[in-house]
Amino acid sequence: MSETETIALKLRTTLRFLLRRAEDIRGPGSPARSEQSVLVWLDERGPMSPKALADAQKVRPQTVAQTLDSLARHKWTRRSPHPNDRRQILISLSPSGKKALEKGRNLRQTWLVGELKKLTSQERKTLSAALELLDRFIPHDFPTPSKS
Repeated sequence: MSETETIALKLRTTLRFLLRRAEDIRGPGSPARSEQSVLVWLDERGPMSPKALADAQKVRPQTVAQTLDSLARHKWTRRSPHPNDRRQILISLSPSGKKALEKGRNLRQTWLVGELKKLTSQERKTLSAALELLDRFIPHDFPTPSKS
């Protein structure tokens, strides 16, 4: 395996672990992973149709429908008529949904800040420089939510 391939493998493994660890950080009554994902999309993009949510997440509309039903039961979303097409509805983030989303973000931020504080000042500078390099991999028009 080349040095580049070894770096790629280590990067993929590390990112996968960090994402899973962050996704597992949930307080009581927090949204499930699938719910969190929809809430983030709505927070980032504003009201969306169920089909647009399914397309954005690259899942079947039936999958999104189940998640939307759960979000509605928690009162984390609102449904309203589409302004241009009476056959469609728009889903938006409710104030309690925004609160649930922020609670999860704060928990993950607190965890990550705690982990970063375990590093030395020089290690944090090195990590910051590495993040600047990794930013080059992200297309500017990449449609994925960024705050979660």
